[in-house]
Amino acid sequence: MAATSPEKERQMLGLFLVPGVYMRVLAETVGKLGHNERQLFEGLNFTAEDLKANDSRVFVTDAILMAERALNLAGHQGLSFLLARELRLTVHGTLGFAALTSSTLGDALESVRRYLQLRAPFISMGFSDAGDKAIVTLKAEFEVPHLYHFLAETVAAMLMMLTDQLIDRDSAAELGYDLSAGNLEMIEVHLTGPEPEYFQKFADQIPVTVMYGQQSEMIVFPKPLLQARMRLADAEASKMARDQCEFELQKALKDQGDITFAIRNMLHVMPGPLPSLEAMAERFCVSSRTLKRRLAEKDTTYREVVESVLKDRAIQLLRYTNKSVSEIAYELGYADLSNFSRAFRKWTGKSASEFREDGPDPAPEMGP
Repeated sequence: MAATSPEKERQMLGLFLVPGVYMRVLAETVGKLGHNERQLFEGLNFTAEDLKANDSRVFVTDAILMAERALNLAGHQGLSFLLARELRLTVHGTLGFAALTSSTLGDALESVRRYLQLRAPFISMGFSDAGDKAIVTLKAEFEVPHLYHFLAETVAAMLMMLTDQLIDRDSAAELGYDLSAGNLEMIEVHLTGPEPEYFQKFADQIPVTVMYGQQSEMIVFPKPLLQARMRLADAEASKMARDQCEFELQKALKDQGDITFAIRNMLHVMPGPLPSLEAMAERFCVSSRTLKRRLAEKDTTYREVVESVLKDRAIQLLRYTNKSVSEIAYELGYADLSNFSRAFRKWTGKSASEFREDGPDPAPEMGP
Protein backbone atom coordinates (compact mmCIF):
# COMPACT_ATOMS: atom_id res chain seq x y z
CA MET A 1 0.00 0.00 0.00
CA ALA A 2 1.46 3.34 -0.98
CA ALA A 3 2.54 5.65 1.81
CA THR A 4 0.27 8.59 2.52
CA SER A 5 1.36 12.20 2.81
CA PRO A 6 1.07 14.07 6.15
CA GLU A 7 -1.91 15.98 4.75
CA LYS A 8 -3.69 12.75 3.76
CA GLU A 9 -2.82 11.21 7.11
CA ARG A 10 -4.68 14.05 8.81
CA GLN A 11 -7.72 13.09 6.75
CA MET A 12 -7.45 9.54 8.09
CA LEU A 13 -8.30 10.57 11.65
CA GLY A 14 -11.46 9.54 13.41
CA LEU A 15 -12.03 5.83 12.99
CA PHE A 16 -8.33 5.24 12.26
CA LEU A 17 -7.25 6.21 15.78
CA VAL A 18 -6.87 4.09 18.92
CA PRO A 19 -7.00 5.55 22.45
CA GLY A 20 -3.49 5.75 23.86
CA VAL A 21 -4.63 4.25 27.17
CA TYR A 22 -5.00 0.84 25.51
CA MET A 23 -1.45 0.93 24.22
CA ARG A 24 -0.23 2.07 27.64
CA VAL A 25 -1.96 -0.86 29.34
CA LEU A 26 -0.53 -3.20 26.69
CA ALA A 27 3.00 -1.95 27.33
CA GLU A 28 2.56 -2.16 31.11
CA THR A 29 1.27 -5.75 30.81
CA VAL A 30 4.29 -6.73 28.71
CA GLY A 31 6.51 -5.14 31.38
CA LYS A 32 4.81 -7.10 34.16
CA LEU A 33 5.64 -10.28 32.26
CA GLY A 34 9.32 -9.46 32.57
CA HIS A 35 10.05 -7.86 29.20
CA ASN A 36 11.51 -4.48 28.31
CA GLU A 37 8.44 -2.60 27.09
CA ARG A 38 10.61 0.12 25.55
CA GLN A 39 11.12 -2.22 22.59
CA LEU A 40 7.47 -1.67 21.70
CA PHE A 41 8.06 2.03 20.97
CA GLU A 42 11.15 1.79 18.74
CA GLY A 43 10.75 3.88 15.58
CA LEU A 44 7.32 5.24 16.56
CA ASN A 45 6.45 8.93 16.88
CA PHE A 46 5.34 8.68 20.50
CA THR A 47 6.68 7.44 23.80
CA ALA A 48 5.24 5.76 26.88
CA GLU A 49 5.10 9.20 28.48
CA ASP A 50 2.93 10.53 25.63
CA LEU A 51 0.36 7.79 26.28
CA LYS A 52 -0.28 9.02 29.82
CA ALA A 53 -2.39 11.93 28.55
CA ASN A 54 -6.11 11.17 28.86
CA ASP A 55 -6.80 12.31 25.29
CA SER A 56 -3.83 10.61 23.63
CA ARG A 57 -4.53 8.78 20.37
CA VAL A 58 -2.33 6.74 18.05
CA PHE A 59 -2.80 5.68 14.45
CA VAL A 60 -4.23 2.21 14.11
CA THR A 61 -1.19 1.21 12.02
CA ASP A 62 1.12 2.12 14.93
CA ALA A 63 -1.19 0.30 17.35
CA ILE A 64 -1.03 -2.83 15.20
CA LEU A 65 2.77 -2.65 15.05
CA MET A 66 2.97 -2.30 18.85
CA ALA A 67 0.60 -5.23 19.32
CA GLU A 68 2.64 -7.41 16.94
CA ARG A 69 5.80 -6.63 18.90
CA ALA A 70 4.05 -7.34 22.19
CA LEU A 71 2.77 -10.64 20.85
CA ASN A 72 6.24 -11.66 19.72
CA LEU A 73 7.62 -10.91 23.19
CA ALA A 74 4.88 -12.25 25.44
CA GLY A 75 2.21 -13.99 23.41
CA HIS A 76 3.32 -17.42 24.61
CA GLN A 77 2.74 -16.33 28.19
CA GLY A 78 -0.97 -15.75 27.69
CA LEU A 79 -0.75 -12.04 26.92
CA SER A 80 -4.32 -12.01 25.57
CA PHE A 81 -5.89 -13.16 28.86
CA LEU A 82 -3.61 -11.02 31.01
CA LEU A 83 -4.38 -7.95 28.90
CA ALA A 84 -8.12 -8.67 29.05
CA ARG A 85 -7.88 -8.75 32.83
CA GLU A 86 -6.00 -5.42 32.92
CA LEU A 87 -8.52 -3.70 30.65
CA ARG A 88 -10.86 -2.87 33.49
CA LEU A 89 -14.12 -1.07 32.95
CA THR A 90 -12.73 2.38 33.78
CA VAL A 91 -10.12 2.05 31.01
CA HIS A 92 -12.88 2.22 28.37
CA GLY A 93 -14.08 5.68 29.38
CA THR A 94 -17.61 6.65 28.39
CA LEU A 95 -18.13 3.35 26.59
CA GLY A 96 -17.37 1.45 29.79
CA PHE A 97 -19.73 3.71 31.73
CA ALA A 98 -22.48 3.19 29.15
CA ALA A 99 -22.14 -0.58 29.54
CA LEU A 100 -21.91 -0.37 33.33
CA THR A 101 -25.16 1.59 33.66
CA SER A 102 -27.17 -0.16 30.92
CA SER A 103 -30.49 -1.62 31.99
CA THR A 104 -29.82 -5.15 30.69
CA LEU A 105 -26.97 -7.31 29.43
CA GLY A 106 -28.41 -7.04 25.92
CA ASP A 107 -28.39 -3.22 26.13
CA ALA A 108 -24.79 -3.26 27.36
CA LEU A 109 -23.68 -5.47 24.47
CA GLU A 110 -25.51 -3.24 22.00
CA SER A 111 -23.62 -0.20 23.34
CA VAL A 112 -20.34 -2.03 22.90
CA ARG A 113 -21.32 -3.14 19.38
CA ARG A 114 -22.20 0.36 18.20
CA TYR A 115 -19.24 2.18 19.73
CA LEU A 116 -16.50 -0.46 19.69
CA GLN A 117 -14.94 1.15 16.62
CA LEU A 118 -14.12 4.19 18.76
CA ARG A 119 -11.94 2.03 20.97
CA ALA A 120 -10.80 -0.87 18.76
CA PRO A 121 -11.25 -0.01 15.06
CA PHE A 122 -9.47 -3.20 13.99
CA ILE A 123 -12.33 -5.44 15.13
CA SER A 124 -16.12 -5.20 14.94
CA MET A 125 -19.08 -6.91 16.57
CA GLY A 126 -22.30 -8.10 15.00
CA PHE A 127 -25.52 -9.60 16.36
CA SER A 128 -27.64 -12.39 14.95
CA ASP A 129 -30.61 -14.40 16.14
CA ALA A 130 -30.48 -18.21 16.15
CA GLY A 131 -33.70 -19.40 17.72
CA ASP A 132 -33.16 -19.66 21.46
CA LYS A 133 -29.59 -18.39 21.07
CA ALA A 134 -28.20 -14.89 20.51
CA ILE A 135 -24.88 -14.81 18.68
CA VAL A 136 -22.29 -12.06 18.91
CA THR A 137 -19.80 -12.30 16.05
CA LEU A 138 -16.29 -10.84 16.05
CA LYS A 139 -14.67 -9.84 12.77
CA ALA A 140 -11.29 -8.33 11.90
CA GLU A 141 -11.67 -4.99 10.11
CA PHE A 142 -8.00 -4.70 9.14
CA GLU A 143 -5.60 -7.04 7.40
CA VAL A 144 -3.85 -8.37 10.51
CA PRO A 145 -3.30 -12.11 9.93
CA HIS A 146 -0.60 -12.41 12.61
CA LEU A 147 -2.77 -10.65 15.18
CA TYR A 148 -6.23 -11.94 14.42
CA HIS A 149 -6.37 -14.81 16.92
CA PHE A 150 -4.76 -12.64 19.61
CA LEU A 151 -7.26 -9.82 19.07
CA ALA A 152 -10.27 -12.14 19.02
CA GLU A 153 -9.11 -13.95 22.16
CA THR A 154 -8.44 -10.66 23.98
CA VAL A 155 -11.75 -9.00 23.06
CA ALA A 156 -13.80 -12.15 23.79
CA ALA A 157 -12.09 -12.68 27.17
CA MET A 158 -12.52 -9.01 28.08
CA LEU A 159 -16.24 -9.04 27.23
CA MET A 160 -16.78 -12.18 29.28
CA MET A 161 -14.88 -10.89 32.30
CA LEU A 162 -16.90 -7.67 32.22
CA THR A 163 -20.14 -9.64 31.82
CA ASP A 164 -19.20 -11.68 34.88
CA GLN A 165 -18.56 -8.51 36.89
CA LEU A 166 -21.63 -6.56 35.79
CA ILE A 167 -24.54 -8.99 35.49
CA ASP A 168 -27.01 -9.06 38.38
CA ARG A 169 -27.08 -12.60 39.81
CA ASP A 170 -30.58 -12.29 41.26
CA SER A 171 -31.97 -11.09 37.95
CA ALA A 172 -30.28 -13.99 36.14
CA ALA A 173 -31.78 -16.42 38.67
CA GLU A 174 -35.26 -15.03 37.97
CA LEU A 175 -34.66 -15.94 34.32
CA GLY A 176 -33.65 -19.47 35.24
CA TYR A 177 -29.87 -19.12 35.34
CA ASP A 178 -28.18 -19.87 38.64
CA LEU A 179 -24.92 -17.91 38.71
CA SER A 180 -24.31 -18.31 42.44
CA ALA A 181 -21.34 -20.59 41.75
CA GLY A 182 -19.71 -17.68 39.95
CA ASN A 183 -19.61 -19.11 36.47
CA LEU A 184 -21.31 -18.43 33.16
CA GLU A 185 -20.74 -21.81 31.55
CA MET A 186 -23.98 -21.48 29.57
CA ILE A 187 -22.19 -18.83 27.46
CA GLU A 188 -19.90 -20.26 24.78
CA VAL A 189 -16.91 -18.49 23.24
CA HIS A 190 -15.96 -19.94 19.85
CA LEU A 191 -12.45 -19.22 18.53
CA THR A 192 -11.00 -20.41 15.22
CA GLY A 193 -7.40 -20.84 16.35
CA PRO A 194 -6.00 -24.01 17.93
CA GLU A 195 -6.01 -24.18 21.72
CA PRO A 196 -2.77 -22.53 22.87
CA GLU A 197 -0.53 -24.18 25.45
CA TYR A 198 -1.10 -21.36 27.93
CA PHE A 199 -4.90 -21.72 27.95
CA GLN A 200 -5.07 -24.28 30.77
CA LYS A 201 -3.20 -21.85 32.99
CA PHE A 202 -6.09 -19.38 32.63
CA ALA A 203 -9.04 -21.72 32.09
CA ASP A 204 -10.29 -21.50 35.68
CA GLN A 205 -10.19 -17.68 35.50
CA ILE A 206 -12.49 -17.53 32.47
CA PRO A 207 -16.12 -17.83 33.65
CA VAL A 208 -17.49 -19.16 30.34
CA THR A 209 -17.06 -22.19 28.10
CA VAL A 210 -14.21 -21.55 25.63
CA MET A 211 -14.05 -23.71 22.49
CA TYR A 212 -11.10 -23.58 20.08
CA GLY A 213 -10.83 -24.85 16.52
CA GLN A 214 -14.27 -23.52 15.59
CA GLN A 215 -15.47 -22.19 12.23
CA SER A 216 -15.75 -18.55 13.27
CA GLU A 217 -15.18 -16.16 16.16
CA MET A 218 -18.40 -15.76 18.11
CA ILE A 219 -19.96 -15.63 21.55
CA VAL A 220 -23.17 -17.64 21.96
CA PHE A 221 -25.62 -16.50 24.64
CA PRO A 222 -28.88 -18.10 25.76
CA LYS A 223 -31.26 -15.45 24.45
CA PRO A 224 -33.22 -15.00 27.71
CA LEU A 225 -29.99 -14.15 29.57
CA LEU A 226 -29.73 -10.91 27.57
CA GLN A 227 -32.70 -9.65 29.60
CA ALA A 228 -30.79 -9.97 32.88
CA ARG A 229 -30.35 -6.64 34.67
CA MET A 230 -26.98 -5.04 35.17
CA ARG A 231 -25.82 -4.54 38.75
CA LEU A 232 -25.52 -0.77 38.43
CA ALA A 233 -28.33 -0.09 35.98
CA ASP A 234 -29.13 3.63 35.81
CA ALA A 235 -31.26 4.78 32.88
CA GLU A 236 -30.35 8.46 33.15
CA ALA A 237 -26.62 7.85 33.54
CA SER A 238 -26.67 5.33 30.70
CA LYS A 239 -28.37 7.81 28.37
CA MET A 240 -25.81 10.48 29.20
CA ALA A 241 -22.96 8.06 28.51
CA ARG A 242 -24.48 6.86 25.24
CA ASP A 243 -25.08 10.46 24.14
CA GLN A 244 -21.42 11.21 24.78
CA CYS A 245 -20.36 8.09 22.86
CA GLU A 246 -22.63 9.15 19.99
CA PHE A 247 -21.06 12.61 20.00
CA GLU A 248 -17.58 11.02 19.85
CA LEU A 249 -18.66 8.74 17.03
CA GLN A 250 -20.15 11.50 14.91
CA LYS A 251 -17.05 13.64 15.48
CA ALA A 252 -14.85 10.72 14.43
CA LEU A 253 -16.92 10.25 11.28
CA LYS A 254 -16.68 13.96 10.51
CA ASP A 255 -12.90 13.84 11.02
CA GLN A 256 -12.69 11.23 8.28
CA GLY A 257 -12.85 14.14 5.83
CA ASP A 258 -13.56 13.17 2.22
CA ILE A 259 -15.98 10.22 2.42
CA THR A 260 -14.55 8.64 -0.74
CA PHE A 261 -11.02 8.81 0.61
CA ALA A 262 -12.11 7.49 4.00
CA ILE A 263 -13.95 4.51 2.52
CA ARG A 264 -11.12 3.70 0.12
CA ASN A 265 -8.57 3.71 2.93
CA MET A 266 -10.79 1.58 5.13
CA LEU A 267 -11.29 -0.91 2.31
CA HIS A 268 -7.53 -1.04 1.68
CA VAL A 269 -6.90 -2.44 5.16
CA MET A 270 -9.92 -4.75 5.37
CA PRO A 271 -9.55 -8.47 4.65
CA GLY A 272 -11.49 -9.88 1.70
CA PRO A 273 -14.15 -10.32 0.64
CA LEU A 274 -14.89 -6.61 0.90
CA PRO A 275 -18.13 -5.55 2.60
CA SER A 276 -21.36 -4.68 0.84
CA LEU A 277 -22.67 -1.14 0.56
CA GLU A 278 -25.10 -1.88 3.40
CA ALA A 279 -22.32 -3.19 5.66
CA MET A 280 -20.11 -0.18 4.93
CA ALA A 281 -23.01 2.20 5.57
CA GLU A 282 -23.51 0.58 8.97
CA ARG A 283 -19.79 1.00 9.65
CA PHE A 284 -20.18 4.74 9.02
CA CYS A 285 -23.44 4.82 10.99
CA VAL A 286 -25.55 6.09 8.09
CA SER A 287 -28.21 4.51 5.90
CA SER A 288 -27.17 2.93 2.61
CA ARG A 289 -29.23 5.60 0.84
CA THR A 290 -27.29 8.37 2.58
CA LEU A 291 -23.97 6.75 1.73
CA LYS A 292 -24.99 6.45 -1.93
CA ARG A 293 -25.94 10.13 -1.97
CA ARG A 294 -22.69 11.26 -0.34
CA LEU A 295 -20.65 9.25 -2.83
CA ALA A 296 -22.71 10.62 -5.71
CA GLU A 297 -21.79 14.11 -4.51
CA LYS A 298 -18.19 13.06 -5.18
CA ASP A 299 -19.15 11.77 -8.65
CA THR A 300 -18.57 8.14 -7.78
CA THR A 301 -20.35 5.03 -6.54
CA TYR A 302 -19.53 2.43 -3.92
CA ARG A 303 -18.98 -0.16 -6.65
CA GLU A 304 -16.43 2.09 -8.35
CA VAL A 305 -14.56 2.61 -5.07
CA VAL A 306 -14.53 -1.14 -4.37
CA GLU A 307 -13.29 -1.93 -7.88
CA SER A 308 -10.51 0.63 -7.50
CA VAL A 309 -9.35 -1.08 -4.31
CA LEU A 310 -9.62 -4.54 -5.85
CA LYS A 311 -7.56 -3.38 -8.82
CA ASP A 312 -4.83 -2.02 -6.51
CA ARG A 313 -4.78 -5.23 -4.49
CA ALA A 314 -4.67 -7.43 -7.58
CA ILE A 315 -1.75 -5.47 -9.02
CA GLN A 316 0.16 -5.62 -5.74
CA LEU A 317 -0.39 -9.36 -5.34
CA LEU A 318 0.70 -10.05 -8.92
CA ARG A 319 3.74 -7.82 -8.54
CA TYR A 320 4.99 -8.75 -5.09
CA THR A 321 3.88 -12.35 -4.50
CA ASN A 322 4.23 -15.72 -6.19
CA LYS A 323 0.58 -16.60 -5.66
CA SER A 324 -1.21 -18.10 -8.62
CA VAL A 325 -3.88 -16.11 -10.44
CA SER A 326 -6.58 -18.40 -9.03
CA GLU A 327 -5.24 -17.91 -5.48
CA ILE A 328 -5.30 -14.13 -5.96
CA ALA A 329 -8.84 -14.25 -7.33
CA TYR A 330 -9.99 -16.24 -4.29
CA GLU A 331 -8.21 -13.88 -1.88
CA LEU A 332 -9.98 -10.91 -3.46
CA GLY A 333 -13.36 -12.56 -2.97
CA TYR A 334 -14.01 -13.88 -6.48
CA ALA A 335 -15.65 -17.32 -6.37
CA ASP A 336 -15.22 -17.68 -10.14
CA LEU A 337 -11.80 -17.22 -11.77
CA SER A 338 -13.40 -16.14 -15.05
CA ASN A 339 -15.13 -13.20 -13.31
CA PHE A 340 -11.80 -12.02 -11.91
CA SER A 341 -10.13 -12.43 -15.31
CA ARG A 342 -12.77 -10.29 -17.01
CA ALA A 343 -12.52 -7.64 -14.30
CA PHE A 344 -8.71 -7.50 -14.46
CA ARG A 345 -8.71 -7.15 -18.24
CA LYS A 346 -11.25 -4.33 -17.92
CA TRP A 347 -9.01 -2.55 -15.37
CA THR A 348 -5.67 -2.91 -17.18
CA GLY A 349 -6.32 -4.03 -20.74
CA LYS A 350 -4.29 -7.16 -20.04
CA SER A 351 -4.89 -10.58 -18.59
CA ALA A 352 -3.41 -11.21 -15.13
CA SER A 353 -0.83 -13.58 -16.66
CA GLU A 354 0.17 -11.01 -19.31
CA PHE A 355 0.49 -8.32 -16.65
CA ARG A 356 2.79 -10.49 -14.55
CA GLU A 357 4.93 -11.44 -17.58
CA ASP A 358 5.20 -7.84 -18.87
CA GLY A 359 6.49 -6.48 -15.55
CA PRO A 360 5.04 -3.85 -13.23
CA ASP A 361 3.05 -0.82 -14.19
CA PRO A 362 3.26 2.31 -12.02
CA ALA A 363 2.41 1.62 -8.38
CA PRO A 364 -1.23 2.05 -7.40
CA GLU A 365 -1.98 4.98 -5.13
CA MET A 366 -4.46 5.43 -2.32
CA GLY A 367 -6.91 8.26 -2.24
CA PRO A 368 -9.36 9.77 -4.70
